[in-house]
Amino acid sequence: MIKQLKDINFGDLLILDTNINEYDFNSYLNSGNHPIKGFCTKCEQKGINICPTDQKFKLQAISHGSMSDDYIMALEDSNIDTSSWKTENVLFIMESPGIVNDFYKEVEYNGIKKCPSVEWYWIHEKQEKYTYPDNFIGGAYGNLFNSIIFTFELKNAYFTNFVKCGLNDENGNYKGFDEYDQNCITTCFNEYLLKEIDIIKPKIVFCFGSKAESLLWDYYPNEYSFSVVGLPHPARSRQGFKNEFFRHLYFHMILEALYKSGIYTFDETMEKYKLFLQN
Repeated sequence: MIKQLKDINFGDLLILDTNINEYDFNSYLNSGNHPIKGFCTKCEQKGINICPTDQKFKLQAISHGSMSDDYIMALEDSNIDTSSWKTENVLFIMESPGIVNDFYKEVEYNGIKKCPSVEWYWIHEKQEKYTYPDNFIGGAYGNLFNSIIFTFELKNAYFTNFVKCGLNDENGNYKGFDEYDQNCITTCFNEYLLKEIDIIKPKIVFCFGSKAESLLWDYYPNEYSFSVVGLPHPARSRQGFKNEFFRHLYFHMILEALYKSGIYTFDETMEKYKLFLQN
């Protein structure tokens, strides 16, 4: 599974100038940035990379997925025993990249300029381990994912965007799903997310935000072999939602799904609820 995901993330979505079979988070740290030589241009080739309602916006920021192993390897002390962790595959889907900030860098490939993430997406650098209640908040993103992994001890969690490219203008501002060319969303889903789902074969798919969840219902071509759980998007903190809202919903909805899917036993679930009540 890991090799197949590397092929997607670093051989097709981003194209790295290195042996991707041997590439991992430590390799990234040693080089300082992803050694990017190219990136996906499928939508550019089809002419569906520009916002239909505002042509100042086009596909620019490019993301890639990350998995539990990446977060474990990123720890300042990565000597962690995962032998008792849950090994079932779980998928977390965000919507799309947002603003073009410092961890993106403009690269030209086959005459096309885009801004791939040169830092490891959502992780960026060495970090500490977080567990509940740390970072069960809005706006946390990578730190939230870190805390989810270590709180629920998920050995095979994978995090990705529904659409891998952000729709940005020259100042780095972005537009959401409603402004994309729908053929762009279809192309990206078929070329990437559908393949990721087929590789991972998740027991649960968690969707951050109602748009990602509704698009999954619209685009997934088969009957679900997994449960789908909608979670509040971390960006809703900008809409006035307090951290208690995120703390309660993230913890309870994730734990409930792990129990209902059979990943957690009843006794294990009750033990986790003690963690919630005691914090």
